[in-house]
Amino acid sequence: MFLLHSFILGLASYFLLYVFISINNFFVIMKGLIPTWKVSFLNSLVNKQASIDIKEVVIATFVAILLAFVISTILNRKFLHKLAKKIGVSKKFGQLDVWSYVFDSPQSVWVIIRDLENDLMYQGWVEAFSDTFDNNELFIRDVDVYRNSDAQKLYSMQAVYITKDKSNLIIEFP
Repeated sequence: MFLLHSFILGLASYFLLYVFISINNFFVIMKGLIPTWKVSFLNSLVNKQASIDIKEVVIATFVAILLAFVISTILNRKFLHKLAKKIGVSKKFGQLDVWSYVFDSPQSVWVIIRDLENDLMYQGWVEAFSDTFDNNELFIRDVDVYRNSDAQKLYSMQAVYITKDKSNLIIEFP
């Protein structure tokens, strides 16, 4: 899969370089000049006598790096899912599960976690969380701990790391 992605990224970077050079050459022709800049990569692949233009390879490499950052941003920030949701094509949110969706949301910072097994209730700010609900790890700050059955405050902590079986936790977002 890595080789396929690398190949596609290489082709895309050369395609963008070709588009940029074509636009540049269009404006050069409009000024009445003769364009001297061209993409010679494909010619050097099929013609044994053609040499590889090192300057072109370096420029295509920089284009590939920039393109990789753009593609990573689009994928990691789920722009395609957000666009599809916005225009009504999809209702998917683009995360692995609802756990990631809820905790990646900027609105979900203060939580109440009810540990049903130990009759405890934690209130605090979410500092970090696991990628999926299967691991269900939470690290919360400025924590007040209460007894769940009667809401009596037991103690306060600067931070608490919580990992429990998912059937014993209820997470609320007040």
